[in-house]
Amino acid sequence: MKRLAAWVLIWFGCLAVAVWALIALPVSAVSGTGRKGWRLAVAYDQLGNVAAGGDEDETFSARCWRRRDERRYGVLVAVIDWGFLWFAGEHSHCRMAYEKEVAKRGM
Repeated sequence: MKRLAAWVLIWFGCLAVAVWALIALPVSAVSGTGRKGWRLAVAYDQLGNVAAGGDEDETFSARCWRRRDERRYGVLVAVIDWGFLWFAGEHSHCRMAYEKEVAKRGM
């Protein structure tokens, strides 16, 4: 029972942090340099990757590029890259995300 209570407490703590971060993200994105907003967006990206069974230090885009030879990830690369090209004018987003991860890890 203590274990369940601990997980419930952890869940509420995570929920509070998530709400706080969701409020801070757009505020940070439009104020100052936007660096904090971008870092929050990357953190959510990594969180989503973990929820999908990936590594906590890897973004979903980098994971898709790394596994692009698998059909579903190849499709996701095309969709994500199209989205970033359409909305941000960024070419080859997934490949660049992967290369950034590799450089960060010193591989």
